[in-house]
Amino acid sequence: MILVDAGIVERIVALNREFYQTFSESFSSTRYQVQPGVRRVSKRFPASGNILDVGCGNGNLMQILQKNGFSGTYVGVDFSENLIKESQHTFQALDGHPAFQTHFSVFDLVMSDWNEFPVEMDWDVICAFAVFHHIPGKENRSRIFRHIHSMLRPKSEFIFSVWQPQNSKRLAKRFQAWNEVGLLESDVDEGDFLLDWKAEQSADNKVGFRYVHIYNDEELQELAAEIGFSIIERFYSDGKGGNLGLYQIWQEKDN
Repeated sequence: MILVDAGIVERIVALNREFYQTFSESFSSTRYQVQPGVRRVSKRFPASGNILDVGCGNGNLMQILQKNGFSGTYVGVDFSENLIKESQHTFQALDGHPAFQTHFSVFDLVMSDWNEFPVEMDWDVICAFAVFHHIPGKENRSRIFRHIHSMLRPKSEFIFSVWQPQNSKRLAKRFQAWNEVGLLESDVDEGDFLLDWKAEQSADNKVGFRYVHIYNDEELQELAAEIGFSIIERFYSDGKGGNLGLYQIWQEKDN
C-alpha cells in the first residue's frame, strides 16, 4: 500500500471539485433517475426520523422519500456548491407538498473539519451513494468512516454504495493515464484510477477528469472490522449488467 502524500491528496480533491463545479449540470442531468440499488435499500428507511445523505449530489434520493411519505428530516451535504443548489431545486420541484424537512450544506468530506459538521442530530440512517470512491488515500477513507461511525446511534444503519466501473466495458475504456493530470502512477494507491467525462466538454473545451478508487470486498471487510462495524448486507446492482455498484449496509458491532 502507498501512503498518498498530503499534497497529492489536495490535488486529487481539487481535481474532483473542479470536475463537479465545471460539469455539475451535465453530470446532474445523467443522475435524476434513482438507481435500482438505492430503491432496494430505501425500503430500510424509517417512516420518520433523521436521514443524513453524505455526498447528496442533486438530491434525487428525496424523490423516494417523497414517494414513501417520509415525514422526518433529510439533511444533504456535498462538497459541490453547484450540486447543493441542484438539491435545493430537486426539493422545490417535488410533486405535492413534502411532509419532511430539509437542510443542505456544502461540506468537503476530506478537507472540512468534522468537528464543525453543519448539523448535529441523532441519525436513524446515514447513507452515501456513489461517494466514497472519490476519497483519495486509505488513511482518509478510514478517518471518514470513523467519523460516520461516531455519528450513528446504536442499531442505526450506515448504507452506502461504491462504483465498480471495471465491470463495464464502456467505462473501462475511459480509464486514462495519470500524466493527463500531471500525476504519476506511483503517486496514487493500488486501485486508484482516472476517468474522463464524455458527456460534454466545458465552455473552454476542457475535458473532465475524475479520480475513482475501486474497492474490493476484502478492503471493505477489513475497513468495517477495523472501525467496529458489522456488515449486515452486501449486494451488486445498477448498470446494464446489474453490477456497476457495490452496496453495503453496516451497523455498529455488538459488544
